[in-house]
Amino acid sequence: MTHPPRFCTECGAPLSPEARFCEECGAAVSGTTLPEPQVPAPDFTVPVVIPFASAPGGMFSRTSLVLLITPDTLAAVSIPRELAGETDAIREHLGEMLEKEEISARDFWQVSAALVPGLPCAYFEPRKIPAGLKERVGSIRDRLGLDRAPWTRFGSMTPDQIIAGYPGSRSIPLADILYARGEDLAEGNNGEDLLVLRTSDREEHYRLALGGFYPARVALTSRILESRNSGTPGETVISIVPLCFEPGPEDFEFQYTFNLVFTTCRLLLAVSPGSEDEVEGRWDDFTKRLKDESRKMGISQGEYAAGTDFPDAPWQVFRTIQTGDILDADGVNYCIPYSSLQEVVYNPGRKPAISLVFPQHRLTLQADPMFATMPLRDAQQALQGILKISL
Repeated sequence: MTHPPRFCTECGAPLSPEARFCEECGAAVSGTTLPEPQVPAPDFTVPVVIPFASAPGGMFSRTSLVLLITPDTLAAVSIPRELAGETDAIREHLGEMLEKEEISARDFWQVSAALVPGLPCAYFEPRKIPAGLKERVGSIRDRLGLDRAPWTRFGSMTPDQIIAGYPGSRSIPLADILYARGEDLAEGNNGEDLLVLRTSDREEHYRLALGGFYPARVALTSRILESRNSGTPGETVISIVPLCFEPGPEDFEFQYTFNLVFTTCRLLLAVSPGSEDEVEGRWDDFTKRLKDESRKMGISQGEYAAGTDFPDAPWQVFRTIQTGDILDADGVNYCIPYSSLQEVVYNPGRKPAISLVFPQHRLTLQADPMFATMPLRDAQQALQGILKISL
């Protein structure tokens, strides 16, 4: 059962179901509230303009961009040098102000969405805005003139007008985007985050500075879900497949380890919450219990795993978290509507793997056979007629 969301009354941060203290500010959880409806529901007919973007422009150069997200298209606007200079100057001043005011870039965008109609949120789940933060963000916006910033002109243009008027710009129909995700995320207000858009034949990479990644991801994901009739009211978790490794280049040591979270309306790919040490500690404790229990029963760990659904396993934490909060917890987490998938295929061969099959594209993740089969069978049964799962 999914618990209703709880929020800290001091700072507005989301709280885990059993939390006694806020993980963000440390305040005691003596009383919590549901988020106030301070941000209006998104209007998918209003174009969204996201500044501070860039993409590779050559071997040693980058092209300054502004992203325009319309109801059916993403346009990457290649802005001229003069406009790029103005935008860079605003970005620099904004970064300095946020650092001085100790406001995170992501919170700046979230509060801006409550102040300016049409701006997208930076979180999927509602968040309570701490007292005074709205006034501080509004003051920053006014001092920098952000509502009249040079990139706002693109909100009144169509993608066709942009392609014709700004050489080097390009557009992607939202119908062609299979999913939007984050990768190689940098820390700090002035860091750049990488937005990755997967289409059937290529990946598009866009760097976004000063937290622009978050409203861009929310706007794109929400519009993709809306266009594919993948609404989330009443969404619940069906099953979870842990330890799914995304293979990287052979000379690249780091891999994302995803949990495949099958819900009633979409598939979420999410890394385990917590620091690296916390995640490793939970897994060490779990594997020790697994070895002890199988030894007591005189059977192998694989045989033991085949007969239990591991209700106390580390990955079951996703059943206690709102699905929007799962996406909000880490920028690399993303979701795929079932309507975008043709099939999910489990290959139990020498190198067990799970393939997510799209039209003209396949995403394959290495799987752990000990923990994959049972949750895939549960999803197969629950999603009959919605998603084909082959075992």
